[in-house]
Amino acid sequence: MELTVASLIGELGLELASGQESAQAHVRWVHSTELPDPTPWLKGGELLLSTGIQLTGPKLQRELIDRLADHEIAGLGFGTGFAHKRLPAALLNAARNRGFPLFEVPYELPFIAITERAFAQLLDERYELLQRTMVGDVLAEVLTGHLYPEDLQARLRPFGIGEQVAVLAFRPPDPGAAAAVVEGLLARERVPSLVAIRAGLLCAVIDPGAVRGSLGAAGKSANGAGSASVQVELARMIRAELQGRFGEVRAAASRATATHSLRMAFHEARCALEAVRLRNGSAPEVATYEDLGAFQLLLSLQDDDALSSYCRSVLDPIEQGEGEYGDELVRSLDVFIEHNGHWEKAANALFCHRHTLRYRIRRIEQLTGRDFSNARDRIEFWLALRGRELAR
Repeated sequence: MELTVASLIGELGLELASGQESAQAHVRWVHSTELPDPTPWLKGGELLLSTGIQLTGPKLQRELIDRLADHEIAGLGFGTGFAHKRLPAALLNAARNRGFPLFEVPYELPFIAITERAFAQLLDERYELLQRTMVGDVLAEVLTGHLYPEDLQARLRPFGIGEQVAVLAFRPPDPGAAAAVVEGLLARERVPSLVAIRAGLLCAVIDPGAVRGSLGAAGKSANGAGSASVQVELARMIRAELQGRFGEVRAAASRATATHSLRMAFHEARCALEAVRLRNGSAPEVATYEDLGAFQLLLSLQDDDALSSYCRSVLDPIEQGEGEYGDELVRSLDVFIEHNGHWEKAANALFCHRHTLRYRIRRIEQLTGRDFSNARDRIEFWLALRGRELAR
């Protein structure tokens, strides 16, 4: 669980005096200080502890709160029973005006008890991050396509994954925070899995044949062990949970396949997400192979070299013709196509003026000899941009 001011004081049996909404922000570190202005030595995100021994008047107290809020400090724990018997009124009013998290630390509770509790949780966070990084490295390795089938299975065996795999892909607002939730849900359902963030997506590699309980029973009765419905139902359940916590989340599930075809399953789920994103109108709760559309053509190309060669033939004139500016042109092209050629929406997504975007698109046409009024040229650019993602 992520360390926040709210979670920390909840464990300690304390109460917030102000800033309840802001108290959900992540605490990066805990530091005690008696300086009237400690901000020159802070980076933001710290929880400060102070007895206010130098805050001798209302002006100094108000100024401290303003400085801390402006510097995006996570909160202030104010120790009473030393220089102040209770929270000073000016300090409390200033914190309430700024919505800044402030809580009283009674004399009986030493600051060291707070820092020890916080550091233990921060250490757990670092350990979880290290584990996730290592799992991410495993996924990155198996997705290279360079491992022999027996080596690939050996990498996945410690995660309980056997001869079959399927990939669930999610795009939540905060993949890092959502990863722990997905791990917990899969553990609850007793589904062997590897959860990692890859290509901006939160991915869960699962063994569909090992899905138990109501989800597994539904899938097996409908289409046999490891059927697509097992993955879809599991992805639907996880998506609902993530949406309740993080807001809008898109989800996809690949078909079950042999473990040595994991790379293809990953791209199938990833492309299904991309395909429904490009649709005008509503998208399914969980995207599947049936939603791939033109992406089926790209996924059918088993030769990465051939796919890369095609993508280079379309995109290299842009990247090579404009040097360092070429990357910006390609990005603008991608966003322009994603927004179906809508100048205003694409320009807003790129944080540029529509006239700037028009210049970039005209420049692309000059470099490539293609015409965006021609449907065939638009399709070729779209295929090259998506194909390059698959061949990376």
